[in-house]
Amino acid sequence: MELTTTRTDIFPTIKRLSVVAGKPSDAIRGSILFSATGESLTLTATDSAMTASRTLKVNVAAHGTVAIPASNLSSVLSVIADGPATFALDPETNRVTVKSGRSKYTLTGLAATDFPPAPTPITGTPLTIDAAHFRRIVDQTWFSVAPDDNRYGLNGAHIDAVDTPDGRMLRMVSTDGNRLSWAQAPFSGNLGIGRRMLLPRKPLGEVRKMIDGYSGPVEIRFGERAAEVSFEGTTVNMRLLEAEFPNYKEVMPIVFKRRIMVTRLEILESLRRVGVFAVDSSHSIRLACSPDGIVFTARKLDSGDAREELGVKSYDGQPIILGTNGHYLMEVLNACNEDTVRLSIGEELSPIMIQPMESDDQPAESCLFIIMPVRLE
Repeated sequence: MELTTTRTDIFPTIKRLSVVAGKPSDAIRGSILFSATGESLTLTATDSAMTASRTLKVNVAAHGTVAIPASNLSSVLSVIADGPATFALDPETNRVTVKSGRSKYTLTGLAATDFPPAPTPITGTPLTIDAAHFRRIVDQTWFSVAPDDNRYGLNGAHIDAVDTPDGRMLRMVSTDGNRLSWAQAPFSGNLGIGRRMLLPRKPLGEVRKMIDGYSGPVEIRFGERAAEVSFEGTTVNMRLLEAEFPNYKEVMPIVFKRRIMVTRLEILESLRRVGVFAVDSSHSIRLACSPDGIVFTARKLDSGDAREELGVKSYDGQPIILGTNGHYLMEVLNACNEDTVRLSIGEELSPIMIQPMESDDQPAESCLFIIMPVRLE
């Protein structure tokens, strides 16, 4: 194998694939597979949950394949100068020489035949969604996927096809038991996922990072226990989680006694300032809500307390005092994409619904968030 590319062209892909490869105990699984044929180079990395590959256009002088440890490769590419870089494989020793300007590195490679076999490609009609829409629905739900692998049914994102007045939507839903997020966007094609299958947290987050800056269609195909995401020369195969996602529609609150309209950035800044003293296990912040505004308070034992007042755009209902996890609420507000948000509240221990507002009386249909309150002592 011998090929020439540039640091600018190859390094972003190597960085992302290095994250996929991780740091396993065996070197081969922590490697990136190079496969140079024709006028292209295909780079592949895998772990127990996902396999990602990307094909780049390069100048190939000699075909060949080799696996290179991801950490060593990433370290070299992070320091070489921008400009042409040549990779040359010695097939007898599996050593790869990297030349860039006046720099030369020799990396110990591994036999490509030892690299884990690629998953079987998934065929069939894909689901197609615009990359910008896909980024948004992941951004608005990923943070509330339960990170604990033992949270059966909560450690993955649920997706569904729903009919709305604006047409058929792909809805992504996640919950960790303390909060729930859903977001939806238009799509075309076939949603062929099984009812008891969830998209795993890490692969979903990695796919989101890979499509950052990309504009165009994203295709998703579903197999029996796997999903395959394809876009712009990149393919990611992820193993789905088999679990029963809770019936989120049954836990959605429908009756509220109070509705509060606030400016999103203003409430975010208030929460950040008060949050310096909300560092207990629940990140608890006290909200005293009334037509005059919201008073945020937090207390840190043996350190002090914080208090801030926030004006509201409108208030419908009686005053109320309740507690919430400030960190959760800030994550939700960061995920909203409108200038105004509405907080819908029932009683002190009722779920809080947060919706971005398209206008003074029309919530956005693109997303919705629910946070469970924190009991005040």
